[in-house]
Amino acid sequence: MVSGMNSIIAGFIIWDFKPKQFVQTGSRFEQTCETNRPLTNDEHISWILYNYNGEIHTFDNASLIIDSFDINNEGIAICQIKDNSEIIIDEKFFFITNDPSELVDSHFEGYEQTLIDTDINYTDRQCGPDMNINYTKEDIADFHIDFIQHYERVRQHSNHIKFQNVKHDNEGYYECIVRLHNGLVGVQVFFLSVGGGPRQISNRETHIYSEINDSITLLCPIFSALPARFTFLMPNKAIPDTSSLTRYDYLRIKHVSNLHSGVYICRVTTNGGNEGYSLKSSLYLDVYGPPEYAEPYKNEYVFLFIKKDIDSVVRCSINANPMPNYQWLSGDVQILENEENLSDKSDYIIATNNDAAVGSNKTMTCMAKNNRGVKRQVFTFQFTN
Repeated sequence: MVSGMNSIIAGFIIWDFKPKQFVQTGSRFEQTCETNRPLTNDEHISWILYNYNGEIHTFDNASLIIDSFDINNEGIAICQIKDNSEIIIDEKFFFITNDPSELVDSHFEGYEQTLIDTDINYTDRQCGPDMNINYTKEDIADFHIDFIQHYERVRQHSNHIKFQNVKHDNEGYYECIVRLHNGLVGVQVFFLSVGGGPRQISNRETHIYSEINDSITLLCPIFSALPARFTFLMPNKAIPDTSSLTRYDYLRIKHVSNLHSGVYICRVTTNGGNEGYSLKSSLYLDVYGPPEYAEPYKNEYVFLFIKKDIDSVVRCSINANPMPNYQWLSGDVQILENEENLSDKSDYIIATNNDAAVGSNKTMTCMAKNNRGVKRQVFTFQFTN
């Protein structure tokens, strides 16, 4: 219906309107359709409003009047001149909106991709009003640019952006924001992508948490737009006889165990230019699980010789993540009942006991418990000189 409207009898309707009209919610809107000559008795003017919600409204007046504009009035406003047979003699139209984003110059919006250390002379963007829309200047508080990179928003000092000697720091979203006095804002977005050698991805997680027996994927926190080789250097204890994996920018671990805890180093190497370029970044895998026996005593029962004439420090050889609560109990305790807790530390001090007979024994139980399980370790100490 709208396409080709302006080609019927050009010039009968005096049309100084811009393609778009911005109207604030609650405002009164009035627009008169004027002609370059008086209408004959066989001619009349009417307005048609095609709302975006699908409704059609017809007004048999020379003026389109909306007493209180709301979002349902958005759409296409058409002025028509017809004869008595309802044949259209001339018609003109414009878009009517209350979306503040329409106030922003549409040329600001877009996407550009470039390489590092280049100039983008053809990219010249101005954050300001769209030249194709009518609006009331007094409604607008300001136009400004916000630069968003890795979730950090920085307001720019200029409403004009032109890129020269582009760096990775220039990559991100540039938002042209119009702020109205009533608090509403409109936004158009330009995104600049800067390719090149490896660089850190600061918003990628580098401290990873996993549970025992889970499967997990570690993502290298480095990006390269150029062809590159990815290498993961893993904790030597994680996988016997394997210290690195090469090829992908991720590392997949199946059936996670405590052995997989530790620091993983991702190294990215390119062969571009006369010299290769390498960048490294670390990830820490934190594995959660129930208490487990650890070095130096990886058994439930431990037998130790201690001297009776000096204090001896014994460490409960049970580790866990999250850190467990420790309890030291007298005797070989299977299940906690009303036993006295002698210490809540992982270390326990066997005090000097000169009265103990050489060869006599003392038994203690260490209990380690976290929110994923409980494990005990029973120590038998034999006194010596």
